[in-house]
Amino acid sequence: MNAQRPQALPGQTLALDTNCGKLYVTVNCDPSSCLPVEIFCRFGKAGGCGSAVMDGMTRMISCGLSAGMAPEEVVSHLRDISCHRGPGTCMDAVAQAVEAVVAQEGDEC
Repeated sequence: MNAQRPQALPGQTLALDTNCGKLYVTVNCDPSSCLPVEIFCRFGKAGGCGSAVMDGMTRMISCGLSAGMAPEEVVSHLRDISCHRGPGTCMDAVAQAVEAVVAQEGDEC
């Protein structure tokens, strides 16, 4: 993707259930390759430390993706991370969202 972000990018927002409640994960793709280049997350409820952590994490993931990191790397690093509440964490939800978008890569992005 170019160094300058286009005005608009195609993307999908998935609503996923996590241990902390509903998480909305938006995955935006580069229109020329249909590969993810940006991720945004929002909890169903606003505020809190979890929201801040997810915001920081997705900013860093977006930096990696826009620099050419393979989306499969994101999935492999975040998949199956659990917490004191068990599996079904926010990190795993982000991996699921990226995996779902990559699986549709052959379709129109």
